[in-house]
Amino acid sequence: MSPFFKKKEQGENASNGAKKKGIKKYLIIGAAGVIVALLIVRNITSKNAPIPVTTDTVMKGDIEVVVSISGNIASDETKTYYATVSAPLDTFEFKKGDRVEKGDVLYAYDAEDLENEKKKAELNLTQANGNYSGSIEKNNKATDVLVGNSIHDINTRLDEITAEIDDINNKITEKTTRMNRTLTDLQKVSGDVDENGISDSYDVTDKNNAPNERTAENGNQMSLEIQNAIAEVQYALQNDPEIQEWNRQITALNEEKAKLSEQASVEQSRLTSGEKSAMEAQREISELESSSSIKDIEEVEGGVKADFGGVVTEVAAEKGMTTTPGTKLLTIESTDDVRVDIQISKSDIPKIALGQKVDITVNGSTYEGEVAQISGAATNNSSGVPVVNAQIKIKNPDDKIILGVEASNKIHTDKAEGVLVLPFEYIGTDSEGDYVYVIENGVLVRKNVTLGLTNSTDAQIEEGLSEGDEIVTTDISTLEAGTKVVAVKD
Repeated sequence: MSPFFKKKEQGENASNGAKKKGIKKYLIIGAAGVIVALLIVRNITSKNAPIPVTTDTVMKGDIEVVVSISGNIASDETKTYYATVSAPLDTFEFKKGDRVEKGDVLYAYDAEDLENEKKKAELNLTQANGNYSGSIEKNNKATDVLVGNSIHDINTRLDEITAEIDDINNKITEKTTRMNRTLTDLQKVSGDVDENGISDSYDVTDKNNAPNERTAENGNQMSLEIQNAIAEVQYALQNDPEIQEWNRQITALNEEKAKLSEQASVEQSRLTSGEKSAMEAQREISELESSSSIKDIEEVEGGVKADFGGVVTEVAAEKGMTTTPGTKLLTIESTDDVRVDIQISKSDIPKIALGQKVDITVNGSTYEGEVAQISGAATNNSSGVPVVNAQIKIKNPDDKIILGVEASNKIHTDKAEGVLVLPFEYIGTDSEGDYVYVIENGVLVRKNVTLGLTNSTDAQIEEGLSEGDEIVTTDISTLEAGTKVVAVKD
C-alpha cells in the first residue's frame, strides 16, 4: 500500500478513536448524574422518616442520698498515767502498740518501798498533831486566871456582858422614845391654843358646841394644865427611877467587862491569836500532806490497773525506774469508745447533720455509726481548702478496730419514699433548666422538670411529670425537640 493510503487509514483510525472516547465520557457523566439524583431523592425520603427511640414509664420509688467520706479511726477516751509516789517500778511490761483489757495491771511499785513511804507519812501526821496539841495545852495552862477562870470562861462572860448591855440599852431607848413622843404631843397641843387660849383639839375632845362658848377662864386653865404636863414629862426624862437603875447596871457591867478584858489581854499576850492561827494552819497543812501521801500509796498498792480496754499509744518509763510524783509513765487509748474523724467539703456541708446514720467499713469489716459532732468553724486542709471537721461515733466496735487506720463512711443524709424517680441519664440540662423528652403526635416534645433529691444515679422528680407518663430514654444528647420519632421497645 502506498504511503498515502497508509496515512489516510491512520487518520481515519485516529478519528474513530476520538469519537469513541467522547461517547464514553458522556456516558460516565450521565451515570453520575443519575446516582446523585437517586441520592438526593433518598436523602429527602430519609429525612421525612421517623427516628426510632426507646421509651420508659415514669414510676414511683424510693431514693436515698448517701455521702461518701473517708476518715481515720481515733479513740474517744484517752488517759495518760502519771506517778503519784516516789518509789521504784517493780513491774512495767507493756510496750507501745500492746492491747490491754480493763483491769489489767499496767505497772506496780516495789512493795517494801511503798510500805516505808507509808510509815513516814503516818509518823509525820502523828508528829504534826502532837506538836499542835502540846502547844495549845501549855498555852491554856499559862493563861488561866488566878480565880481559876480559863480564857474560854473569860471570853464567854465577855460575850454575856455585851449582850446584857445591849438589852438594857434597848429598854432605855424604848422608854425614852415613848416619853419624848408624849412631850412632843403636849408641846403641839400647847402651840395649838387659839387666841382665847383654848385648843381646837380640846373643843373636839370635850365636845364643845362652838368657839363662841369658850371663855377666857377656860382657856387659861387649859394652858396651865398643858404646861404642867410638859414639865412632868421633862422631869421624868431626867430622873425616872427605872432609867436610873438601868444606867447603874450598865456602869457595873462595863466595869466588870474592863477587868475581864484586862485579864484576858495579859494572859493571851503569851500566845497571840495570830500565832495560834498560824499553828492551826501549819497543823492542817501537815495533816493534808500526810493524809494525801497515805491515800496515794494505798491507791497504788497491788499495782495500777487499766480503767478501760484499749491500746498503749505512748510509753515514757521502764522497769526499775524510780519515779517522782508527776512523772509521765504511759498512755492508753480506748478501743471500746472510738470514732472516725472526717473532714466535710463545702458542697457536702448542707447535707450532713447530727444523728445521721453511717455505714462504716474498716479493713473489710462493717460497723454502725452516727454523726456525733460537727465543728462550728471551718479550717484549711493540707491543700489549703476550707473544710469542716466532724466526728462519727462507731456504735459497735470490736477487737478488729485499729486506731489510726482509714475508714470508709457512707453517710445517709436524706431519703424519700414513694416518689417519682428517674435515672439521671434520662434527664437533660441546659441554660433553661432540667428537662426530659416525651412523644406527642409522633414528635419529640421537651418537658421541663423540677428535681428534688439527687444521688449519683437517680433524681427525684418534684414537678413536670406524673406517674404513668412515657418519657424517651434514648441518649438525650442525640435528640432534638420537634424531631419525628417512633417509639420502639428497648
